[in-house]
Amino acid sequence: MKIFCTFFVGLVTLMVMGLEGQTTNSPRFEDPEGITADPTGLRRDTSARFPRYPWDLVTRKITGAPVVAFVIDTMGRVELKTATSLNAPEAVFAKAVCDGLPKLRFQPFLVADQKWRVLLVEMYGFTTWADSDSAARRAAATLASRTQEEFSTKPIRKVIEQLEKLPHCEALR
Repeated sequence: MKIFCTFFVGLVTLMVMGLEGQTTNSPRFEDPEGITADPTGLRRDTSARFPRYPWDLVTRKITGAPVVAFVIDTMGRVELKTATSLNAPEAVFAKAVCDGLPKLRFQPFLVADQKWRVLLVEMYGFTTWADSDSAARRAAATLASRTQEEFSTKPIRKVIEQLEKLPHCEALR
């Protein structure tokens, strides 16, 4: 009987550990099953001017192209706690993007009359007239496009696990 009880407790422990390994408890990405990473058809409200080029960097002619992934809620607003930097631009550029994200608005994302949260990857180019199309900007645009495609084909829990490890806007505030 004692051997059976020990085996049973061990089996239950292994089962619980297995279940814990399958679930993602993310403080930044709530209800991952309600997120899609395919933004096909998503439309932005273009009335907001965004982001602001940090004046100090403009005067020094420093350019950058941050790539950021973030979730848009069912009302069309950015869930700021999900905003994650996918590349390592000048920290001031990343902060400028993070400061501008709350101003973005999108039309709610509908699939078959159901609103969905959507994971979007975007590149924001900060360039000067003298350097309007730099190699860094082209590389960032490629990264954004490739990452959005990758995210839309992966299970969302795997995407969230990947994003959890990267720098995010909450850390910049």
